[in-house]
Amino acid sequence: MGVYDNAPKVSVDEHGEADGLFVRLLDSIARREHWQIEYVPCQWSQCLADLREGRLDLMPDVARTDTREAFFGFHQIPVVQGWSQIYAFPQSGFSSLESLGPRRIAVLEGSVQESHLRRQQIGDPGLEYQLVPYSDLPAVLASVPAGEADAAVSNNFYGRQHARAYGLVETPITFGQVGLHYAAAPGAQAERLALIDAYLERWKPLAGSPYQEALEATLLAQGEPGLPGWVMWTLLAALALVMLLAVMGVFLRWQVRLRTSELRAVNQRLEHVLDSGPAVTYQLDARTFEPLWVSPNLQRLFGIEPANAMRPGWWEHQLHPEDRANALRENQRLLEDGEIVREFRLFDGWGKLRHVRDDIRVVASDNVRGGQEIVGSWTDLTASMEQKEQLRQMTHYDVRTGLPNRALLQDRLGHTVERAMADGEARWVVLMDLDRFRNVNETLGTAAGDTVLQGIAQRLSQALSPEDTVARIGADEFCLIIESPPVEALGTFVQSLIDTLRAPFEIAGRALVLTASVGVARFPGDGQTREELLTAAELAMQDARRRGGDSWCAYDAEMGTLTEHRLFLENDLRQAIVNHEFVLHFQQQFNLASGECVGVESLVRWNHPHRGMVSPAEFIPLAEETGLIQAIDRWVLEAACRQLAAWDEAGRNVPLIAVNLSARELHDEQLVTTVRETLGRFAIAPERLEVELTETMIMEYPERALAVLRRLDSLGVRLAMDDFGSGYSNLAHLRRLPLHRLKVDQSLVRDIGHSRHNESIIRAIIALAAALELDLIAEGVEEEPQRAFLLQEGCAIGQGFLLHRPAPAADLFR
Repeated sequence: MGVYDNAPKVSVDEHGEADGLFVRLLDSIARREHWQIEYVPCQWSQCLADLREGRLDLMPDVARTDTREAFFGFHQIPVVQGWSQIYAFPQSGFSSLESLGPRRIAVLEGSVQESHLRRQQIGDPGLEYQLVPYSDLPAVLASVPAGEADAAVSNNFYGRQHARAYGLVETPITFGQVGLHYAAAPGAQAERLALIDAYLERWKPLAGSPYQEALEATLLAQGEPGLPGWVMWTLLAALALVMLLAVMGVFLRWQVRLRTSELRAVNQRLEHVLDSGPAVTYQLDARTFEPLWVSPNLQRLFGIEPANAMRPGWWEHQLHPEDRANALRENQRLLEDGEIVREFRLFDGWGKLRHVRDDIRVVASDNVRGGQEIVGSWTDLTASMEQKEQLRQMTHYDVRTGLPNRALLQDRLGHTVERAMADGEARWVVLMDLDRFRNVNETLGTAAGDTVLQGIAQRLSQALSPEDTVARIGADEFCLIIESPPVEALGTFVQSLIDTLRAPFEIAGRALVLTASVGVARFPGDGQTREELLTAAELAMQDARRRGGDSWCAYDAEMGTLTEHRLFLENDLRQAIVNHEFVLHFQQQFNLASGECVGVESLVRWNHPHRGMVSPAEFIPLAEETGLIQAIDRWVLEAACRQLAAWDEAGRNVPLIAVNLSARELHDEQLVTTVRETLGRFAIAPERLEVELTETMIMEYPERALAVLRRLDSLGVRLAMDDFGSGYSNLAHLRRLPLHRLKVDQSLVRDIGHSRHNESIIRAIIALAAALELDLIAEGVEEEPQRAFLLQEGCAIGQGFLLHRPAPAADLFR
């Protein structure tokens, strides 16, 4: 920040240390915001040039004018209000710009004073004064006693503190009341300027704040200027020359003029302070509460003419009707207590409703009948109240839809349960989860997703009665509290909600249809507390989701039992990883013609300590749902490579080993690294490892799968598409994948000899593999006719119970 000598607002001592109101205020803000401030001394005009060209970040004590707003950025709330004043020798007699005649006026170069005085001359050719610019304020004041100028212009703060040192006094000539701000280059420091506004808004009206402390230590610390030393000597000389009555008379007349000029300047300064203050002050008659005086800033702060505020009954008329009776009662309490602080609402001169804090007290006074008057001040709390309301909205309502959020839902549901306990009536809690809503955001963008959410919120709100609640409690979850369940059946009501959501949304010129999985819990049968009802609705919704979505389900007590079983199974599954309860079984893959073993497939099994062998069909889906599947995948890869290395060491020829990976691996950036490190650890050639990914997995994330498969292919690992023929492959995309083998799904092999349709599909797959130059293996070969058919049609490799059942490594080759 640039600083220059303009005490008491800004100053720099001989050691380069900065001080003053603006410096102390910014230091207080910097300590709280952890800014580091470097103060750079400079001349005023050079400071402004450096700020404009970006060599400085901030500049203090800059008057905000229309011209400067084109070159600099400002915060909104002024630090202080200042004005300009002309200083001259006591006997100058200057009282207006016209009285200056052709005299020379010293001004700060590039200042608002220079701009104002030049504009005055342009507008009034009769003004003959000459402007003499100087680079700093000390030079401006020093020019008058040096004979270089007849008068000097300074801001009121600097002039009041330093003019006496040059033998100068204030003249009645003032102009240019302006707000003084911190300035920045246009478009820069916007966030810091906004923070300065926030601190000024908080500190200015607050007694004892860092702003008030800085103000008292700088501006208010400067006492009223006393008489210069030479005047005192003149007084002493005049007293000594009591005989010279004529000279004494002249001196006394001069003294009166000087004091009158000073009093006029003090009064003018007081008017400026009152007009620029952040609070309205006033006086009332303690007997009648009629206004005696009100500060002129009432017009600026509240848009009300002070003259209108002096009319009897004006205040009561402006009060909000709901606050009027209480405010009049508090007037009586004021007379009893002597001092009160209250808040009320009133309409300002622009018709806007304002929140006001009124600090009032009764004081003794000799100026009114009864010996007492009321003094008070108004502070505008509107901005603070609006911020509180915004915070309440952010705390209890969803930003995108405007619906209650989870916190407010919990509160309302608690009250709903209390009312239901009291009246014994039924209540419904409906939980809705949008099916595959993530695809909307990923495909059409989050803006389209927000539009859909807002549309859903509007539809649900219109479908319910006013006393019901619709809340958004998750990214794609909504919860409804039905206070008065309709007379029609539950299924009819819920189905109508689902049908409401099914109506197409017009997004980006397309008709988008959404479905939902819906769960319902009923009070009191499904739960009698807030938590029980939400849990029951959640379980019912999960059951609807497991059915494929676009359906609803009412809570049933058995759901809790199944959930408890899944919970314990999940906990046991986590312990299985830690306790090494998984084992590998292997199934050989054979050349169907020669019976030669060409590889083995690794199959994970769970040896539960109490339940024995747990079916993969039971624990694999749970592992995928909970994310534990990745840890299992890593264990299978490690154990398979370890076993292959053991067979190599024992002289057993196993050309290839296959492992299955889950869909989550497509999201793991470390997969290829893990495979490479595992192969290296057991000294296994990459081409002896085959990684199997299902057809559904690859086609669900085609681009992601393509990237992962290419990296594995570059490593040398063989790649196979498992369960081929059970899903919906995109053949054009299939051609791009770096696959080595297709595995014909066992559901097709099982129907050989029973379904001509499936046999035709197998022939097509064999032809496709040949066209794409891919190896082919058939799964689930359990009967001799199946093996014969596959051989005849050109599928040379297979696996299944006919050839060999899965077995532990120790029993595999027996």
